[in-house]
Amino acid sequence: MSSTSLQPGEIDRHLRSMRLMTIGFLATVPMAVALMLLFPERVGSAPPMAVSFIAAAAALWIGFTANRDAQARLDRVKRKFAAKGDLQELLRDHRLVNLAVLARLEVMVIASVVASIWGGSSAAAWGVLALAAMMMALSWPSADKTDLLIQRAREQRGR
Repeated sequence: MSSTSLQPGEIDRHLRSMRLMTIGFLATVPMAVALMLLFPERVGSAPPMAVSFIAAAAALWIGFTANRDAQARLDRVKRKFAAKGDLQELLRDHRLVNLAVLARLEVMVIASVVASIWGGSSAAAWGVLALAAMMMALSWPSADKTDLLIQRAREQRGR
């Protein structure tokens, strides 16, 4: 087998792996909902509105820069493929980029729980959680996205 070709079913295995990873991260959203409903607001040493503001600001910054970070990582992955031409490595690196995006979005989930329990605005906490869940769902791996990555990486290799 050449490193420039894939075995039959390799894309399917790649997608299954990425989808299981995404499902695992999405499963934390209902857990966060349960925590937010079960634990009453607590008063900590910091003012509740400050906690809400800091948690929401951090979550939004991390969430909205996730796409830019992912694009930069994918550009590096394509350049690496252009130099080496190894499709298995391209798929492995693609999974790592997906993991990095999901980890960043998970910070939003955690921040929403913190804001709900120690913050002063449950609306902000629920909004951040909803946004995190939506962004995780939008990161759902698809054959079309993977095929496009491979196509663009091959085009870059052909330059």
